Amino acid sequence: MQPVPQVLPRPERTLARSTTITTTLYELIEAISEEVQSGEDWMVSDVVLDLLDTSHIRFSRDLRGFKVHAI
Repeated sequence: MQPVPQVLPRPERTLARSTTITTTLYELIEAISEEVQSGEDWMVSDVVLDLLDTSHIRFSRDLRGFKVHAI
């Protein structure tokens, strides 16, 4: 006799609220640099590239120059 498969209920997923932050690329790099450990500076560019690749940040241009929008 084979066991009967059980269907377990899925827990409800709640989506995290997103906050839009407008900053400069320099300020973003500076903030990330403050969080990485000494000797791990190479991670800064990896983090920025990952944010770009995953569409978590985007660039826009206004009269004052380029801005970064963290989504």
